[in-house]
Amino acid sequence: PERAPAARAEVLPDAGGYGDEQIYNANITRLFWKLLPGAGIAARRRPARGERVTVLLAANLTGSHKLKPLVVGGLRDPASLRHHNQEKFPACYRYSPEARLAPALLRAWFFEDFVPGVKRYLRRSCLQQKAVLLLSSAPSRSGSGAEDSPPLQTPDGSIRALFLSKGPSGSGSAGAGGRIPTPLEQGVVSAFKQLYKRELLRLAVSCGGPGGPADFVRSFLLKDMLYLAGLSWDLIPPGSIEKCWLLGLRAAFEPQPGEEEHGDPPGGEEGGGDSKVFSDLTHLAALAFKRLAPEEVSDWLHMDDGAPGTEEDDDGEEDAEEEGAEGCGAEEDEEEEAAGGKRGGEGGDPLLPTAREAIQGLETALRWLEGQDPREVGPLKLVQLRSLISMAQRL
Repeated sequence: PERAPAARAEVLPDAGGYGDEQIYNANITRLFWKLLPGAGIAARRRPARGERVTVLLAANLTGSHKLKPLVVGGLRDPASLRHHNQEKFPACYRYSPEARLAPALLRAWFFEDFVPGVKRYLRRSCLQQKAVLLLSSAPSRSGSGAEDSPPLQTPDGSIRALFLSKGPSGSGSAGAGGRIPTPLEQGVVSAFKQLYKRELLRLAVSCGGPGGPADFVRSFLLKDMLYLAGLSWDLIPPGSIEKCWLLGLRAAFEPQPGEEEHGDPPGGEEGGGDSKVFSDLTHLAALAFKRLAPEEVSDWLHMDDGAPGTEEDDDGEEDAEEEGAEGCGAEEDEEEEAAGGKRGGEGGDPLLPTAREAIQGLETALRWLEGQDPREVGPLKLVQLRSLISMAQRL
């Protein structure tokens, strides 16, 4: 039927006709960002509050446009991110008391990061300024549907988000009328986490010193995590993401038992399959930790596989809330101390620098190095320098 020109302009963006590069998917996952394998740590099963983050990954169907990962953490003001232009980091950080992607955070990310980034990409690619973002479900703890909140779309409706189900992401099954698995769930998220943990172990091995893994964990800060998250996301080739869209469509129409939650990781040059990455992880773990069984590495690898919002995640939430501001403040104090806020004692040969002078010199070098472009100065040198500061403080 004919419509008035103004009305036709309003409904045009909703009429479909999206090209492959204009269709996006985003998915969230939980990540214990500084937890290393080992019997002592693995047995704890409940990492400290500041060690858990939620990561949002988003890309278009062809994989030609991958947005910066969004990292949501429980540290309100991480010392390692102060006085830095976070635009230069390959991942974004946002604060949430429970390290969850709350509806308000998702909305802010959509309008402040997703929409401007997509518009720039479409302009560079000479494509029409319209796109759709597919999300598995609305991030709501109350269980209310997406219709209860304002729609995620630009005023003209040209860029909008669609929720594939109304319930929580962990509820239901495609075959029972529940949620539809999103393409990134078909292995991309799993590959990202495996690549991240492989790079984390590489850093731990490279920074080996007298303090061992404990010094590394203390010296590995949230700033380094953002760098590793961006690097791991970049290592997943576009072709692997595109293949996972086909797996996602197949799962939507022909769900297979167990396929929804544990898809095969995408193949490719870097994200090239579970066996190769797991082999790398096992080898690196053997270098960092003696007598570590492959089963322990596997347990560590899948320790944070529970999606945010599931019952498993909620079980630990009470304890996190009981910690209150004191627990969160302790985490921030640890990061501030590792970033160079603690001084050593005086003493020693008068011909040699004192402990305080040595630590101050190392901290000056660290501040200078952190002021450089993070794309030119990777986390390895920074973590190594913090390890030296930690060793000097202990001595």
